[in-house]
Amino acid sequence: MKRILILTTILLSIMSCGQSAKPDGSQVIDEDQQDKDIKAVKTLVRQSFEDIWSDLDTSAINQYHTRDFLLLENGMIWNNDSIAYYLVKENLNQKREKYQRLNHFDFLKSVHHQNSIWVAYHNYGTWIKGKDTVGTAHWLESVVAIRDGDQWQLEQMHSTKLSN
Repeated sequence: MKRILILTTILLSIMSCGQSAKPDGSQVIDEDQQDKDIKAVKTLVRQSFEDIWSDLDTSAINQYHTRDFLLLENGMIWNNDSIAYYLVKENLNQKREKYQRLNHFDFLKSVHHQNSIWVAYHNYGTWIKGKDTVGTAHWLESVVAIRDGDQWQLEQMHSTKLSN
């Protein structure tokens, strides 16, 4: 009886260890945490577009992007430096022309992989001047975000401009 009790205890211990860790030794992330992480990355996408692409704030790049961030857009490769250069030029145009960019996102799919999350979405940009719409654009995009400590940063983005 004592042997059965010891054997049962050992088996239960092994089974409980198998449920809390993956074969590579990393911890399993429960569904609630996965949902929170995915929500955080979607917020990261929205806020990065607001601060970087709408407000044209070059200082926001380091807040939202990893140092080696790449944007692959319609055959062009952008890094943080080329994005900052674009923002400086666009900021001058925006001040001169007095327009504003608004963003809207329709998220399609998100996949959580331990310390990275992949998200696909439609991105809609609208440029307004006063009450007038002066331009629109539509992109199909995806991002890869990685966990840096307790926060997420965008590591890579792929963007394809679609016809309106």
